[in-house]
Amino acid sequence: MKRSLLFLSFIIIFSVVSIQLLVIPHFESNVRYPTEKWALEFLTSGSTDLLAQQLQSIPKHQRMAYLQNIQANFGFELTLQDYQQSDFSSEQQSWLAEDKIWGDPQTDLAYRKIDDEQLLVIVKPNTVPKHLINEAQRWMMGSFYLLNNMLMQHPQQSWPSIIDSLSDDFTYPVALMTLSELTYTEQQIAQLKTGAIVTISTADSDFIGYPADIAVQRIKNSDKVIVLGPFSPQLKGKVVYMLSIFYFIFGFFLLIPIIIWLIPGWRSMLSLNKVAILLGQGKFDARAKLIRFSHLNHLSKTFNTMAEKIQRLISSHKTLINAVSHELRTPIARIEFNVELLRNSTTNDYQLGQLERIELSLNELNSLVSEMLTHARFEREIPTLTFATVELNHWIKQELICWQEANPDTEIVLLEQGACHAMIDKFYMSRALSNLMRNAIAYGRNHIQVSYEQTAKGWLICVADNGDGIPLPCAEKVFEPFYREDQSRNLQVGGTGLGLAIVKQILGWHEGTASVEPSSLGGACFILNWPAKRTHR
Repeated sequence: MKRSLLFLSFIIIFSVVSIQLLVIPHFESNVRYPTEKWALEFLTSGSTDLLAQQLQSIPKHQRMAYLQNIQANFGFELTLQDYQQSDFSSEQQSWLAEDKIWGDPQTDLAYRKIDDEQLLVIVKPNTVPKHLINEAQRWMMGSFYLLNNMLMQHPQQSWPSIIDSLSDDFTYPVALMTLSELTYTEQQIAQLKTGAIVTISTADSDFIGYPADIAVQRIKNSDKVIVLGPFSPQLKGKVVYMLSIFYFIFGFFLLIPIIIWLIPGWRSMLSLNKVAILLGQGKFDARAKLIRFSHLNHLSKTFNTMAEKIQRLISSHKTLINAVSHELRTPIARIEFNVELLRNSTTNDYQLGQLERIELSLNELNSLVSEMLTHARFEREIPTLTFATVELNHWIKQELICWQEANPDTEIVLLEQGACHAMIDKFYMSRALSNLMRNAIAYGRNHIQVSYEQTAKGWLICVADNGDGIPLPCAEKVFEPFYREDQSRNLQVGGTGLGLAIVKQILGWHEGTASVEPSSLGGACFILNWPAKRTHR
């Protein structure tokens, strides 16, 4: 177990190191960097495009002074840079040539081409001090400043058309609304009237970790407001994609060592399950395999030790029964020979009576030895069975004729229900029925009732008597070898204690069961139940 835990610790450490050295760099370059690049371009698109268009109309030597003059109205630093194509890759040059923003999260810069000689650069937009204003306001304040200035240069009735024409420069929605159309709180409306930027958070903005989903500002002293956003519909998809990949990578690569650790244990469990099934089928030589690196090998060893002890116990039990059964036949035969000699050499009635008692005991002993050998043989191997279709009514009636003739004082009744064809081995099923009849005659009170029935799953035969019955706690035990529920009663009626155990064996060969329950006659009712569909042996 300790070795297995050390192995698990080693592969977890190896997996974490592999993630850090091999997986994370690929994640950063292929997932996180493109996502952050897109977000940087998305949030700076509107203000940067408008500002670049304004700078195009300003002489080159005056542009930097203009940026410094308006810098306080932006939430990030603005500067200019000479456009040296050698500083950019062919992909970046192509991107800038289309007047698109190129964001670089690694350097925290964003570039927008003004003309062939100069670039507008946003410097470290993600690292500007945030204690002055909240994040959403900081990103949007430049856009509001440029839009306000542009709208104030035109009459109010033309503002909607101007906003519509500028919406293509923004990657997020831009709308023009009146204060009366807003459904915000009184406090938020009051803030708007003072000219402040109001940000509105939603469940989606909280989910993606962005401080707000909508930003709103009043246009000077008018009743109009500019509404930017919502931002989450596009940001959320990107963030969810990045987080999904991130958690999948970590979850997957951390599961690998656990799976590697569990596979040997899983194989051990399969081996134990297979061996348990084989032991249940009587194949006591089956053993569980010891799987390399399995943390359940100690359990497999314990299980194998138990199986070995059971195998030795059963083997010694069978050997003992076989030896005793065979060895008893010789002294029994000698006693029978001596009894016959004594019977022929005496005419004393008392002595002849004693010889008859000895002969009865010998017959009972012979029966016991015969049953022991039969039971041991059935335990050792299943005989070849010959299954055939039998009409139960006719077959049971023929079987009962012999028992009625041998026991004229016992009333044996067959409850006939018409033709019923069943698949059985006649020889061994006759043996099972005979054992039940012998049991009913021995323990009943001169009345036995036999019935049969075809069920939805197969067939059953019932043998009921009017004896004392069998207590429910003993219902399963009576089918065990040599079990006697009442020792004194069994001494009176005789029996070997193996008859019902043999019945159970025979029904097992038919893939059925033998059971007992209270009889309507007052005694016990033994039931033989076997299925219609069976596997031919």
